[in-house]
Amino acid sequence: MMHPNSRLTVRARLEMVQQVESGWPQAEVARQFRVSRATVRKYVCRYKEQGEAGLVDRSSRPLSSPQLTPPRFVKAICKLRRKRSWGPRRIAWQLGIPHSTVYAVLKRVGLSRLAWMHRVTREIVRYEHASPGDMIHLDVKKLGRVPDGGGKRFAPGFAETRSGPHSKRSLGIDCMHVAIDDHSRVVYVEALPDEKGPTTADFLERALAFFSAKGMTVKRILTDNGGNYRSHVFADVARARGITLKLTRPYRPQTNGKAERFIRILQEEWAYSRPFQSNRQRLKELPRFINYYNHRRPHGGIAGAVPASRL
Repeated sequence: MMHPNSRLTVRARLEMVQQVESGWPQAEVARQFRVSRATVRKYVCRYKEQGEAGLVDRSSRPLSSPQLTPPRFVKAICKLRRKRSWGPRRIAWQLGIPHSTVYAVLKRVGLSRLAWMHRVTREIVRYEHASPGDMIHLDVKKLGRVPDGGGKRFAPGFAETRSGPHSKRSLGIDCMHVAIDDHSRVVYVEALPDEKGPTTADFLERALAFFSAKGMTVKRILTDNGGNYRSHVFADVARARGITLKLTRPYRPQTNGKAERFIRILQEEWAYSRPFQSNRQRLKELPRFINYYNHRRPHGGIAGAVPASRL
């Protein structure tokens, strides 16, 4: 089961620990629950030592804080911040204390940004191209393959020494290549063995044929800065079709947010929606899920409409 938030409930932590105990690698469990391997290891150790009680949240506050700023200074800092909207250095000069102390206090009490003080939030910038095909978002997500038997028990005749749940031999990954139309949210997905330039270029050819069959003429493609998207063979395919290539800003995955959000849906509602007994079984369900997503599933980003209805 996929959990949408990195802050897991006690029940989710218990399920995570049980998956590790049943034989799933910690790295794959961490990928399913979208947490770090260190988090998985932490709760596994706590569960072994304390049982379910060890899965409950603990306070990170120390028992004592001798270096904590005195309350009178905290009160004075907040008063000057609210009344005069002074910055940390101006307040520090007025009170005769380090500006780093002032900033730490402001951050702790939620006054570090003037916009938060006046309850003015930054506007969320959303965009949507006017017509299908105006912009296609591409991305790749790596998914660990499902071992035969589902990884929780050995199937009859399954050799533990080759690739069982406790083996160090890697089961490999599937590279899920995703293409999603910015306007309609119609998607095309393939599970491929790698994300190299030639593989991605071939995927683009098939994706363009798919969108063309839907009546779309692709004008632009938005990708991240991965080497496969910057390869010459990928650029050649786009150039031959008269398509403009655009790259997201470095370290700004939200720029390609529609693809990122679909990948999360793909994991929650397909890849980790239920225990699969083999990787082949999971991949067999992919076309059915994509058809459901495109033609039957309401999409929150387009006011509950079905993606295919916007073509």
